[in-house]
Amino acid sequence: MKRFFIYIIGVALVLTACDVDGSDNGNLDGFWQMTSREDVFCGTMGKVDMRNSGITWSFQGSILELRDVKKVNQDIIASFERNGDVLKLNRFYFVDRDNGDRMIENTDTTVSAYLMPYGINNANGQLFQIEELTSSRMVLVSRDPYSGRMEFRKY
Repeated sequence: MKRFFIYIIGVALVLTACDVDGSDNGNLDGFWQMTSREDVFCGTMGKVDMRNSGITWSFQGSILELRDVKKVNQDIIASFERNGDVLKLNRFYFVDRDNGDRMIENTDTTVSAYLMPYGINNANGQLFQIEELTSSRMVLVSRDPYSGRMEFRKY
């Protein structure tokens, strides 16, 4: 009988220690690799193969991490909101844990040097239409005329 109570108490402690942080992001949550991109900054409006670029987007909760796994570009953290098929990105920060993450200002040099490699051209916020979102593929189309269409695959 004593073992039974110890077992029940142990199970109760384990279950109360777990905090479920639910997300309404559905298939959006997770790690996405950019596979192609079309915009005026790629030279022409033609499709550019990005599979070997190392550019990834990672969604969790309300945080987006923009990462270059090849370490060519600065890693960036942003917040995002999803309302139906609209994805809004805002509040971009340089990832610099040692010196404190610094907010990215919307200057031409900052945007072109740090955000454009990730398909973003406005540090004040960017809207994307979610054209397709499945458990393995995502297609985003920018509402900004200078940004275009990006395709991702999920890892």
